Amino acid sequence: MDKTLLKAEKRNVIGKGIKKLRRDGWLPAILYGPSLDPVAIQLSALEAGNVLGRIQGTVLIDLEVEGNIHTTIVRDLQSDILRGNPTHVDFFAVDMLKKLTINVPISLVGESIADASGELVVMSNLFEVQVECLPNNIINVLEVDKESLTELGDTLLVADIEVPEGITILTDSNETVARVAYAGIIEVEEEVEDEEALDIDAEDVEVIEKGKSSDDEDKESSSDNSDASDTANS
Repeated sequence: MDKTLLKAEKRNVIGKGIKKLRRDGWLPAILYGPSLDPVAIQLSALEAGNVLGRIQGTVLIDLEVEGNIHTTIVRDLQSDILRGNPTHVDFFAVDMLKKLTINVPISLVGESIADASGELVVMSNLFEVQVECLPNNIINVLEVDKESLTELGDTLLVADIEVPEGITILTDSNETVARVAYAGIIEVEEEVEDEEALDIDAEDVEVIEKGKSSDDEDKESSSDNSDASDTANS
C-alpha cells in the first residue's frame, strides 16, 4: 500500500512548555515501538494536520527523524475538542515481519432495492471491524456491497464480508454489519440524537476542554519524564 512521509525532529520541551510549543506552530508527539525506546518528537502542526486530517483508517507513515526513517502507524491521535486540530500523536514503529491488530472502517457500497423503495432503508449497525495482518497488507477501509439487502429484516453479518488475502477478521462473525428497517426508525433515532445534542451547552464544552488539556499535559509530562530517565540510565 502507499505510504505517507512526514518529517519530525527530537523535542526537548516538556510539561508546561507544551502549550507554547503548540502556539509556535509545532505538534508534540511520541515515537515508540517494540525495538525502539520512546522518543519525544515534534512536527510542523500545519503539515502534520493536513496529512492526518485526510487519512482514513490505518495508514503506513514513513516518519523521518533526523535522517532516520521509521515506518509507523498512528496508535493514538488527540485533537482539540472545539477546532478539531491535532494536539498530540503517538506514532508506533512497526516491524514489517510481525502482524498487527488494527481497526478498519466499513463503507457500504452499491445500490439496494430497499433504499429505492422510500419505505425501507439500509441501516448501518457496525462501523468498523478489528483485523489482524502484516503491515504490508494493511487496508484503510473495507467496502461491503449492500445490493443483497432487499427486504425488511435482511441483514449483512461480519461473516459475509470478503477480505483480501492476508487479512483475518477478529470481530465476532455473527455481529450485524447492516440491516433493512423501516425508514421511520431512522427519523426517530435522528430526532433523539438532535435532542441529546441540544442538552450540551457552552459551559459543558469548556469543562470537557479543560479536562482534556489537563490529561494531555499529564500524559506528556509522564512520557517525557520516562524518556529522560531512560536516557540517564543509558
